[in-house]
Amino acid sequence: MSGQRTERAYQLQPQDEDAAAKGASLADQAHAAIRQRIISCEMLPGSEFIEADLAGELQMSKTPVREALLRLQVEGLVQAIPRRGYQVTPIHISDIDDIFDFRLAIEGDCAALAAERAGPEAIDELDYLADATNAEQHKLAGNDIDRISAQNRLNNVFHESVALAAGNARLHRTAVQVLREFERFFFLEWNSPALYAPDHKDHYEIVRHIRAGDAAQARATMVGHVDSSRQALLSVLTSQSRSLGWLTRI
Repeated sequence: MSGQRTERAYQLQPQDEDAAAKGASLADQAHAAIRQRIISCEMLPGSEFIEADLAGELQMSKTPVREALLRLQVEGLVQAIPRRGYQVTPIHISDIDDIFDFRLAIEGDCAALAAERAGPEAIDELDYLADATNAEQHKLAGNDIDRISAQNRLNNVFHESVALAAGNARLHRTAVQVLREFERFFFLEWNSPALYAPDHKDHYEIVRHIRAGDAAQARATMVGHVDSSRQALLSVLTSQSRSLGWLTRI
């Protein structure tokens, strides 16, 4: 097991926004607000905007907004357009395939190592999180952004917990990176939760194989889970392709 200390990136309970804001710089607050608009698709992929308008909407000066936009460019969510402003990075079908291929490799390894290394407490936590994600799914109703946000947070906590249970700090950091990149796709996918069975059992099955210490089956189940997510997302995008002017096939 890695000797490096790992810290959790995603929390089970949402942070108190007022408390978080008190300890955050204006640039951090701007980053969080803009990023949430982008990943929830309130700011649609491909849409263009200027710094001044966004600063006005956030009731901030241009400086923290500019700093936030620089960070979002590094994260690949925003791109600068010379003499015009900014654009929310478009979504391409190739982007979806790339990130899912990455998830298959990274999260499959996480599940396999967790089956070999996870202790009883970590496995019990995964069981609890499987219950929590399943319960939250039943609350989803249409395009309920608050509920989708809650499901996204719980889903991230579950997948990060599998990575933590793998006991490899570098693998954990990579898993968190790919989860953060995936968040915008998660919101698109869950706009159509009917694609999933009423009782979504994938998380339970992953935990069952981890508890049994079956690395091969834990990996296979995680890979199947991630790939079913890919198929669900592509199905949503295909069925709505005529109305999604921002989606490209490249």
